[in-house]
Amino acid sequence: MMDGDYLPKEKAIYQAVLTLFEEGADLNALTVSEITKKAGIGKGTAYEYFSDKEEMIAKALFYNAEVFCKQLYEGMVSKNSFYDKIEFLLLTTEQQLVNTNCIFRLMMLSDNSMLSRRLRELREEKKLSGEVPGIHFIRKILADEFQGKGELTEDKKEYLVLSIYAKILCFIVWLEKDGIKLDQEREKMRRMICSGICREIKDFSFDE
Repeated sequence: MMDGDYLPKEKAIYQAVLTLFEEGADLNALTVSEITKKAGIGKGTAYEYFSDKEEMIAKALFYNAEVFCKQLYEGMVSKNSFYDKIEFLLLTTEQQLVNTNCIFRLMMLSDNSMLSRRLRELREEKKLSGEVPGIHFIRKILADEFQGKGELTEDKKEYLVLSIYAKILCFIVWLEKDGIKLDQEREKMRRMICSGICREIKDFSFDE
């Protein structure tokens, strides 16, 4: 779904959730009043668009993940090599950890809270249409990379998507583990991840 497909008051809610998340709010503890106050709209108005608080937050996380992935893709297409594209992805991930954490939260929430259940439901809906933000984004950059080179089998495509996605998620976990990393530590880790992904891409055969 494109950004222009969302109504202004929907986007106000989504931005409010992200801002509250940036400010350290516990998403499970957020109230509708807190969200609508931050969005600058009436509480009753919000219920014209959403059935409950969990739907607001779940859709906000997906919206912000979609916007972040779109910005990433637009920045990557101008890069010359696949290595440069992955390096740009990782650098942007470092610089925008709040947005990245929204994507991470989409995939990792697994408790029995109402919010987690709503996220899982929405994720399943997105899977049916092929629009899960992070996965859809990686499929696009792989399609660009392999254009004109041949056609991979579906199982190889899926493997590469999962492999790249897992490395990015592990990079996020590593960035947040044990406090702030030194510049040289982050640079070294980026180089290893970029080189590993590029080797994997290069080694894949287009044969059955």
